[in-house]
Amino acid sequence: MTHAHHRILAGVFAAMIASTAVAADPTPQTTPPKGGGVRTDFGDVQIDNLGIGRSYNLRDLAGTPMKVTNTGSNTINLLMSVEIPTDAMITPNRKELGFKPIPSPDWVTLNQSQFVVPAGESAYTDVIIKIPDDPSLYGKKFQASIYSRTTDSDFLNVGVWSHLQLIIAPSPEAQAEIEKNRKHGIVGSMEYTLLPDKLVLESVPLGKSLDIKAELKRSIMIANSGTDPIELAVKVVPIGNTPLSLQSGFEEGKAEWLTIKSPVVKVAGASFADSGLVLKLPDDKSLAGKRLMFVVKVAPANPDVVGVTYYGKVYAEVSK
Repeated sequence: MTHAHHRILAGVFAAMIASTAVAADPTPQTTPPKGGGVRTDFGDVQIDNLGIGRSYNLRDLAGTPMKVTNTGSNTINLLMSVEIPTDAMITPNRKELGFKPIPSPDWVTLNQSQFVVPAGESAYTDVIIKIPDDPSLYGKKFQASIYSRTTDSDFLNVGVWSHLQLIIAPSPEAQAEIEKNRKHGIVGSMEYTLLPDKLVLESVPLGKSLDIKAELKRSIMIANSGTDPIELAVKVVPIGNTPLSLQSGFEEGKAEWLTIKSPVVKVAGASFADSGLVLKLPDDKSLAGKRLMFVVKVAPANPDVVGVTYYGKVYAEVSK
């Protein structure tokens, strides 16, 4: 992840991607699954510059609580629990960056863990992070995992994992500077999301510029649910620089094939905006029939602002 190497001295930064219990097929479902499908926008969250001896509520940091939605057709009983991740649950690139399992699940608590969720509705809970007052933790990186699953007995139960990447401030001096800046009001919050967070494009031609919204009447829209205007940076990034994985059956498309008309987007309060996606594949017959995946990163334009970073996915099926 690119932001894994980026220290934000003004405060804490969260990166969030959606996760779902029915994720094998990138095509959006047209009918809800029977029983209890569940989905969360709280897939992977990275929080930088946490101070030792401090407690944080993710709602305050990123303007949103944890949300798990019942995508099935029946009411479900939902249980959430904080887990110490197994070795296999920490991706290789995170291991290379130094992430280890949290020493204790007490580091992360949920203000509510059991819910009854009707079809199409969502469960919400605050996520509280408590970092022990231990100077040996400075500069360390940890992962905590949250498992949300149905507990009903009359149909197949399903679950979805969410992962928190916790990065401790590198030094006492850095922690003091971060906290001073927060008191001075440098750090703000944002409430926005992507609607939808993925697009599936069929029969994409070679050698032709495709203005996705103009020609297909759909795009990855940025929805600002807050009352204040926000400014966001939008760019196409390599999959290896994100928490995402290449979708099975797809190849990674080159970033220069998908361009953004407006790399910086200003979104008024309670409104939508479109950065303008334009896809132009080279006139290369070897691409015919291939399935390509692109990732669009949307993040606060000001690095001193606390906000959620979303990764939109564009799946392109090339004409044969």
